[in-house]
Amino acid sequence: MGKWYKHALQLCTSLFMVILCCFSCRETEVQEPQAIEEESYIYTVENRSKGYAGMSRMFATDSLLYMSWVEQVDTLAILKYATLDGTSWSAAETIAQGTDWFVNWADFPQIAVNNGYVFTHYLQKSAPDTYAYDIVFKIKNPTTGLWSEPRKLHTDSTQSEHGFVSVVPYKSGFMASWLDGRTTVNRPDSLRQMTVRAGIINTDGTLGQQWELDDRVCDCCNTDIANTPDGPVVVYRDRSEDEVRDISIVRMINEESWSIPETVHNDNWKIHGCPVNGPAVTMAGDQLAVAWFTAANNEPEVRLSYSINSSQEFGLAYPVNRGEAIGRVDVASDTLGNTYTICVDDNGLSSSLNLNAKSYEESTIINTQLTYFSAERASGFPQIAVFKDYLYISYTETDQESSDIKMIRIPLNQVEFLKRT
Repeated sequence: MGKWYKHALQLCTSLFMVILCCFSCRETEVQEPQAIEEESYIYTVENRSKGYAGMSRMFATDSLLYMSWVEQVDTLAILKYATLDGTSWSAAETIAQGTDWFVNWADFPQIAVNNGYVFTHYLQKSAPDTYAYDIVFKIKNPTTGLWSEPRKLHTDSTQSEHGFVSVVPYKSGFMASWLDGRTTVNRPDSLRQMTVRAGIINTDGTLGQQWELDDRVCDCCNTDIANTPDGPVVVYRDRSEDEVRDISIVRMINEESWSIPETVHNDNWKIHGCPVNGPAVTMAGDQLAVAWFTAANNEPEVRLSYSINSSQEFGLAYPVNRGEAIGRVDVASDTLGNTYTICVDDNGLSSSLNLNAKSYEESTIINTQLTYFSAERASGFPQIAVFKDYLYISYTETDQESSDIKMIRIPLNQVEFLKRT
């Protein structure tokens, strides 16, 4: 796919919406979009320090959109959050800070909310080794307004990698998934494999039951988790003995155990190293939607697939973005079951942030290029959320001197297939 716009548009603040690009379930051609200019809604979380601000994560409730992010001043890392009521942002609140954190462009703090309780986490070094760090979490009590003391999410004490956390509300508390490296140390090389695990966190900060979901997975691709009518599901990049690293899914069964891992789609991407490109999942109406990046056969592509029976079977893998795709996907859905996928494309000296929207009832993909931003890894992983009839997309804009978080807000009724008559 060719470059869609000149690099001179890199600093534009216009939001581009596209004319419908239609293809049937059997047609997999991704067409170049034609754009029309619409009003844009862009918010910036001001970086009041002289350092770095990035790694934004969002969580939407009925009344508030929560966003967390990390600022850095020299060696000090500061985790903050704020809320948006649809009109204005609250004052930023510092959750935690430290000089012994592991701060990484691909492994970022998360935020989730359940009945007013706010869960966040950060990564704290456990040893001088580069990838020796723990997952530390805190929970804010809505009654007292106080944060709990920091505690480890995992129960082992190995000086190994723990991270790539995803979290959702679960019953009265939270359910989290993460990559766990406890089996990568003090074992023969043939048995040093990254695992993916899940566990319950109670609102008082205590830990509930924990499970190992898969004993051999890709080392540094993010996980994702979603609630379904039949319980939580976790998606992640798996790793076979012959180095095929496709996307797998596990689902909780009867609130007690987890299913055997199953492949979402057989891309057969064989790669001898971690691509740092995990999947994303959301409930789209009564369908479970999974989006991911693959480069099987040296053909980069972002794909989207659906299951209508709580992840037991997936249908066609829709091609969302091809050619110049470098992944970093996220996915969200609205109350009508329409699905919105964001991903990043390589445009040479810069990257482009793309929005791809699919209606619930049809095989229609709207492909929109939103903006350009830095190709550096510090630009991180953009995120998308649906809140009060708007799409909110947060991303990091960085250069040699500063790094700021920007947010694009798109009215749902400006997306072509949602326009009301």
